[in-house]
Order: sequence, then structure tokens, then C-alpha cells
Amino acid sequence: MGTGEGHLALEAAEKVFRDADGIDVNMGCPKKFSVSGGMGSALLSDPKRACDIISTLSRNIPKPISAKIRLLDDTDPRPTIEFAKSLIASGATAIAVHGRIVGDESHIPARWETLVEVVRQLKQSESVPVIVNGDLYTRADINELKRRSGCDGIMLARPALYNVSLFRRGDVRNNGNNSKNGANNQQIDSAFENEIPLPKFQSQYHEGYYGYNSPLLLPRSTMIQEYIAQCVRYKAHPKNAKYVVCEMMNIRRAPTERAPFLNMNYPGGQTIADICKCRTLDDLVKVWDVRWIIPMPDASAVTEIGSGDTKDIQITCDVVDSNSTGAEIFTTPCNNSNSDHDNGGVLEDIHNYDDRYFLDPDKFRKERSEAVDAAFSSTAWTKSQKSEALRVQEDEKKIDDKGHMAKRKKLMND
Repeated sequence: MGTGEGHLALEAAEKVFRDADGIDVNMGCPKKFSVSGGMGSALLSDPKRACDIISTLSRNIPKPISAKIRLLDDTDPRPTIEFAKSLIASGATAIAVHGRIVGDESHIPARWETLVEVVRQLKQSESVPVIVNGDLYTRADINELKRRSGCDGIMLARPALYNVSLFRRGDVRNNGNNSKNGANNQQIDSAFENEIPLPKFQSQYHEGYYGYNSPLLLPRSTMIQEYIAQCVRYKAHPKNAKYVVCEMMNIRRAPTERAPFLNMNYPGGQTIADICKCRTLDDLVKVWDVRWIIPMPDASAVTEIGSGDTKDIQITCDVVDSNSTGAEIFTTPCNNSNSDHDNGGVLEDIHNYDDRYFLDPDKFRKERSEAVDAAFSSTAWTKSQKSEALRVQEDEKKIDDKGHMAKRKKLMND
């Protein structure tokens, strides 16, 4: 849950807690849309308000209340430990800690050394579960950080997009010690025995039985194909499906030192540019040659991909091995535009906003930054004009906030 006030958090929680196992408060998001409303990482600098949110929820909601936070200092664990302890004292039943501080870009490696020290000290004095997050791309990463920190669990985001089969239940460590894979474990074994510095482990130890090419993982292309099949199954919006596929296919937000280990080549030669041209689920199906569907769990019969005219794609391939993804697989024709903007067969091209974001993210960020700098450094703008522009911008935000709250009150009264 993203929230900035205890009473609003309670209002939201009361609507959903019966359908949830717990309520987790996001105190780590550094994005403008979050912190401008006093939510996310804005709470890290306001412990009184953060604790009030946790206390309000824990007093009134009969479910576990947890929080996800960030490191508060890049090298000193004490500020993070003190903040986490205050949340626990307020009623938090679990704490997740992301290994970056506010301002750290995603291409900067997570600060594992500070994260490990935070978790170690919390586990010495607190009894609640502590979860770690940040650059856990492989089972080797997971094993190492759990071993050194003593954390109770891990949380994944971008690594799950890279290859979601990281969540598969793999065999235990000794199962890899056969003639084929035993030698591959030597690198990880050596790391465990010699207690190498964590930054070195992060930058170098990506091979072996638990590395990026682990035999426990499924091919990334298979994962992308299954994701698209699931989108068709649940009639996902094409724009959202396209965005997620682009995220699964690129490394723009991966730590720089890990990029060489992340394989971006696919058997079918698919590229980000190919995906950016897609406008419908059918387009994604064609680019990724998705040759199966997954029926709904309660369906009495197989639900085909799409509906209506199926002339666009006639699939005659062999049935994919059902054991490859753990789902029941069927071949079928396909036609599913599933678009809100298909006007007489001519799709309106209204979502190019995200294409350059993926096609050339560095140029996109640079141009955006230069545009902002140019506006404030222009000789056409006097100092008073700049101040006035900022004041107007702030006034508009206040008006928007008041209007938003007035609308909320009206809805509540209704």
C-alpha cells in the first residue's frame, strides 16, 4: 500500500483486508508521484508519521502489518536500524529492507555490505522476520546474502522480470554435485569458504550451477512466451502487456557491472524494436511465435486465444511439451486485438510515449534532463520569472490536492 497518512491507510485497508493475508506499507518508493504526496520514501525522513501509519493499522486491522523501507545511509547502518526498530515498536510484524538509499539509480549496485550489517543487528535484538531486497538475480546471490545476513526471506522485482523461473523450486545445493555440474560449483564453494568481499561477489560470481545459466532455470524465451499466453488468457490490455515484455527483454535498469552477464539474445532474433511496433496482443503473439494457450482454471472447455475471425494466424505446429512450464498447453488459431482504440480496423497510434523509453533510454533521459536545464538556465528567464514559475507550479499542485480531497469527501458522503 502507498500511503502518507494513518487515517487514509486505515480507510483503504478496511476495504481489502478480508481478502488479503496482510497489509504491507511501501516506505521505499522514491518516485515523484509517490513522494510528492508524502508517501513512499518521503516517510523515511518523517518517522513520526511513518510510525503513526503502522500503529493505526496494527490497532484496527486484524492482519499482519509490515513495511518495506530503504537504507537511510549508504555506509552507516544505525539510522536504518533505528527507523526499523521504531516501526516494529509501533506494531510492524515484518520489515523488508531494500539495499539502496534514496537517490541511488538502479544501475548502481545495491549496497549489500550495509544491508547485511543492518539485518544482522536487527536479528540480534528483534524477533520479527526481516526480508532483504536488491540485485538478487541468481540463486547464488540469494544463498550468499541469506547466509551472510541471517535474513528470513528475500524479495525480488527486476530479477523476476529478467527470468521469472528464478522462483521455481530447485534442488538443494548438494544435488548439483554430479560429474556434469560439480566443477561448476567450485566458484561458489570458494566464495563461501574464503568470505570474499561482497562487492566482489556482486560483480564477479555469476557463473556455476546457481548462476545466470543455471540448469534449474527455464529459457527466458519460454518465460516471455508463457507471459504472453497468460495475457491472452486473462485479456490483458495490449499496452500493459507490451510494456512488461519490453521490461523482460532489456537491461536498462540492471546494475552496470552485471550487464555483461545478462543475455539479451533470443532464438527467434526478437528485438525491443520489434516489440515497440506491436499494437495488439496478436502482434505480440506473432513476434514471439506463441503456439499455445492456457485454459482458465475453472473452464469446462479450452478457451481459444482471441475470438471471432481466426484467419490472421493459422497455427499447425506441434504441441509444446506441457512439462516445460507446468501448464496444460494447447495449439490453437489466434486473433486477439483486445484494444480499446481499434477504430474500424485502423488502430490509433496513441502510445508511442513508451517506445523511445525502451529503444534509446539513455538518449531519452538525456533529452529530458537537458530540456529541464534549458528552461531554468535560459537568459530569457529572469530570476524572478523562475521563482514565479515555481510558485505557480506549487499553487497548481495545492489546488489539485484540494480538488482531489474535495472529490474524495464527496464520494465518501455519497
